[in-house]
Amino acid sequence: MQYLGGKSKIRKQISAYLESVRNGRDYFEPFVGGAWILQEMSGSRIASDGNKSLIAMYKSLQNGWIPPTFVSESEYQQVRKTNDQSNPMTAFCGIGCSFAGKLWGGYARSEGKTCYAQTSHNSLMKQLPKIKDVQFIDGLFHEHKPENMLVYCDPPYQGTTQYGALSGFDHSLFWKTMREWSKNNTVIVSEYNAPEDFKCVAEFSSQMGMTTGNERPVRVERLFMYNGI
Repeated sequence: MQYLGGKSKIRKQISAYLESVRNGRDYFEPFVGGAWILQEMSGSRIASDGNKSLIAMYKSLQNGWIPPTFVSESEYQQVRKTNDQSNPMTAFCGIGCSFAGKLWGGYARSEGKTCYAQTSHNSLMKQLPKIKDVQFIDGLFHEHKPENMLVYCDPPYQGTTQYGALSGFDHSLFWKTMREWSKNNTVIVSEYNAPEDFKCVAEFSSQMGMTTGNERPVRVERLFMYNGI
């Protein structure tokens, strides 16, 4: 489903690079978000996110929950008010029925082929077979202790609109954690820029999906690895 900062347009390029450096390791993704990269990866996969309701939604999908094809504005507001992190509807409404996929970014009034709930429903049901065997766990990135894994991180980008569930993201702690993880794992980070001790190992161009002008500017997504070891 639509997700702020999602990688749907370049998922195949990124996943192809990740597979090329995997070397048989289990795959771990601590910022799973819309799961666009995750769905393209093969083999043993573990995925996490700091948004507990998002993980609850993915687990519910695996267990047979079917998301609705329509959510009224009153239903949206009620789910937001209740904010039950164990209810799959919390993430479905908060992200899938919100403008631009930003967590509780405002109820997206739409209908027909552009109905947000219908589009999110279709997207998740199409994605489900590709993530059916993923182990989903919740938790903040620095709470995890990966060992001998391929780790792909797509954190909130510095200097960009912050995703609501991770507002106030500690970028210094993030890069410190990436340095530590890199001692025992292959760690790849998606960002526009990185500290000097990280090197760019790949980059991909994509058009931004939503702008206020007539033309969609091109952005360059980069993959970084720690270069200090």
